[in-house]
Amino acid sequence: MARDYYALLGISRSATTREILTGYQWAAAKWHPQKNPGAKVEAQSRFHDIAEAFDVLIDPLRRQRYDAYGEVGLKNPPLGLDFDPYQYVGDPFELFNKFFSSADPLSVAYEPELESLPVIPSAKETAIELEIECSLGELKEGSSRCVVVERTRLGPGFVPYKEKKPVPLPIRPGWQDGMRIIFKGEGNHSDKNNTPGDLAVLIKQKDGRVSF
Repeated sequence: MARDYYALLGISRSATTREILTGYQWAAAKWHPQKNPGAKVEAQSRFHDIAEAFDVLIDPLRRQRYDAYGEVGLKNPPLGLDFDPYQYVGDPFELFNKFFSSADPLSVAYEPELESLPVIPSAKETAIELEIECSLGELKEGSSRCVVVERTRLGPGFVPYKEKKPVPLPIRPGWQDGMRIIFKGEGNHSDKNNTPGDLAVLIKQKDGRVSF
């Protein structure tokens, strides 16, 4: 059954960024496994789900996709949608420790009364460019690969952090040397006023031909 990320944090679907932060603070503290020794299995499951819900809702692009397609669509995009399936790969305990290490974890870099106004991004961050080498057989027959992207994303309180994100890359039969595959919004996001950058993967054939 698909999970309701908003319900996990105890917030409404129109919640502001500050309310998402508050919701995570309350829910994570309530369901931390150390606070629930008598229901450890349930607490561990809830604690993980709460971290995943926060990871989705705090990111504007992920939240937009979740609102439009739900958890199932976010993780398994319908045919015709040009975005990568989402998978939570974070550490719920690391997120909790980072979040509560701040003296004021709910502090934000803008005035609260402006939260209800639409935010118009001022720029799009520079794309991350990666190369992946494929054999002639992979390009002819198709294959499945995975690239690990080192990127910067925004965490609690809009504090940038670095992560390594595995991105599945299905090699389609007929792809050619020099093709660029674009994953929209899967690059760096280091400034809340900018839209996330893209991830561009350049396909390069192993036989040494020059890519373009």
